[in-house]
Amino acid sequence: MGIIAMIKGEEPGLVKQLAHLPKGKGHFGEYLTEYALEHGNIGAVAVFSNVIVPRDFGPTSTSEVDVVMLHEKGVFVIESKNYSGWIFGSPDQRDWTATLNPRAKERFYNPIKQNRSHVKALSRHLGLEPGAFQSFIVFSERCEFKEVPPDTDEYAICHRGRLLARMRKRLDRLDPVFGDAELERLKAALAELAGNSTREARSAHVEEVKRVASGEACPWCGSELVERNGRYGPFTGCSAYPKCRFTRDR
Repeated sequence: MGIIAMIKGEEPGLVKQLAHLPKGKGHFGEYLTEYALEHGNIGAVAVFSNVIVPRDFGPTSTSEVDVVMLHEKGVFVIESKNYSGWIFGSPDQRDWTATLNPRAKERFYNPIKQNRSHVKALSRHLGLEPGAFQSFIVFSERCEFKEVPPDTDEYAICHRGRLLARMRKRLDRLDPVFGDAELERLKAALAELAGNSTREARSAHVEEVKRVASGEACPWCGSELVERNGRYGPFTGCSAYPKCRFTRDR
């Protein structure tokens, strides 16, 4: 993105950008993505950011979706990433890597899997089949794709400056899936979720994620982890056993 995108109206002016920069790189990337979708003339019915979605699976009780775009051709779920350096990852790896140099590497959860859980949560909450969703993973211009998967029918991975072009290409081959009445229902449901996504709700979600990442909570179901003694010695297990059978060696 840049001057040309500003001229087209697909990117906010410098004054608006500067107003959002102090809120952090993550927020800034989501703001640019949301702005492009709202002003990119692609037929968006509504766009929402930082949507907290309740869920009944996985280690946390909620999913936080960076950006959701409602369109007559589907619900587009966008995961925004703001890493620098070279990006490495495959569809099945748990973690991907952002590498600035051999001694500066940062691991982050596989965004394909991350968006897959977002789609699952939205699918259940909105009462839609998974096929009604489109998954896009958007990276900042500061990174370079060294080894990332090619696009599939399930997901697309691109830099933010290419998002609208990739989305238009996807939209060209999709048929409408929602009528006017269903669009109104979905818009109201998503607006309610967005309205409930308060600072407190986001903070609670972040705390749950931290508990799982630190090893305090079970990565499968989110229950407390406890120390146990087994046939082969001590181990860490899920307190929800036998419903959840997660274990980890000490």
